[in-house]
Amino acid sequence: MQRVVTNLSQSKARLMVVLRYILVGLVVILGLARLRIILALIGSAATYQDRDIFQEYLMAKALISGVNPYLPLNELAQMFIGNFSFFPHPAPYPPFIAILSTPLLLFSLNNVIIAWFIVELICLVVIAGMLTTLWRRRVDWLHALFVLFLLLAWYPIMVDLLYGQLTILITTLLLIALLALRKDNKILAGLVIGLSAAIKIFTWPLIIYFAFKRDWRTLLTSCLTAIGLNLIALLVMGTGPVMDYYLQVTRQVATIYQSFLTNYSLWSIGYRLFEGTQPNGVNFISAPPLVNIPQIAPIVSAGLAIAFLLTGLIWAIQSKDRDIAFAILVCVIIAISPISWDHYYAMIIISLAILSLNLSNHSFPTWPTIIFILIAFMLFLFNDHIAEIIMIVNRGNDLFQTNGNRITFASSLLEILPMVELVILTILLWRRGVTKQQDEIIEYANLPHTPGGPKINHRYP
Repeated sequence: MQRVVTNLSQSKARLMVVLRYILVGLVVILGLARLRIILALIGSAATYQDRDIFQEYLMAKALISGVNPYLPLNELAQMFIGNFSFFPHPAPYPPFIAILSTPLLLFSLNNVIIAWFIVELICLVVIAGMLTTLWRRRVDWLHALFVLFLLLAWYPIMVDLLYGQLTILITTLLLIALLALRKDNKILAGLVIGLSAAIKIFTWPLIIYFAFKRDWRTLLTSCLTAIGLNLIALLVMGTGPVMDYYLQVTRQVATIYQSFLTNYSLWSIGYRLFEGTQPNGVNFISAPPLVNIPQIAPIVSAGLAIAFLLTGLIWAIQSKDRDIAFAILVCVIIAISPISWDHYYAMIIISLAILSLNLSNHSFPTWPTIIFILIAFMLFLFNDHIAEIIMIVNRGNDLFQTNGNRITFASSLLEILPMVELVILTILLWRRGVTKQQDEIIEYANLPHTPGGPKINHRYP
């Protein structure tokens, strides 16, 4: 397999050179096309009220005005924006977000969208540069430019940019933490991971990992940062809103979306199987369950999420390759989040980058490389077409609407594919971590030893 990959990436044959230029050209064209679509939709009045960035804006506005930031978003919108139809539930973001979002108040409502879009584009440039550092130990701006267009061409990135979400920012922070850990800068890594947990609490498995690995500096720094930022929020907005978020809002929002068709979380599996996919609005899709036993739906969902969390933590802790362990935990973060939208999958770029580096360092072993290529193909080129395939399977839009936006159970299982891909990617990462240990054992056993020197017991030192 190494010869095939080498020929594709380094061969000087005219055909191979032309194919590489065509591939690069296609990535650039697709990236620019996605960017053009985003810019067109951002300026469209029809999609104006779909921007998630308005949630952070309203939280900041409420904080400055002395109003509870965790009132239902439609109520906050009526207070501060006017005639604006918005979500009927509170914002699902931690308290510190209200403070972090206060600079958005410097802009008019229209310019908030543009300002956050610019911030996310800057983050993408930083991500592209850090990915080349991950591969080459230095920033390679030529390759970073290609990676930037590749990211722009990826559907989860497009969704994040379009709606003004936070996943690109979280991905930036996680990459900073990973590169800091590589340089043994544990204080910086802890600060960044703590900040990420204060922005979106779903990065907490990383903190659990540091506890089991007895990485006390990273653990204490991340915990103190996350707790400190939450204490600042507590002092600024008071006990009531903070307690509302952690005791009520998280559960309330999770309950609304736990059986949503495009919730790609392990928490949704039990509801899909035993309760059905329920719409939270008249225009959303529903599907029947495999077996209607709603009582066991939350038990199955919780069991799957807990089992994957424990398995992922064990695999990460056992891995001697810290990069592989980090990649596994990124997958765990996405899988066990009670709500996991398509833009959450933007974080997988970290796991894919680490896995591709591992395969390269081990001369691209055949089957792991083939599985990696298939998973990457699905993630980059297939998943964003699942909705279209479901529509075709259900015999077109007209019949679909006639059935009251209801699809068959079998076709609804197509929406589980992103989660299946994520689980397979996690297993492949675990196997590569095991392979690295075995390679190091063999290398250690083959080292020359002087007569009378220590005997080799063929165990990892």
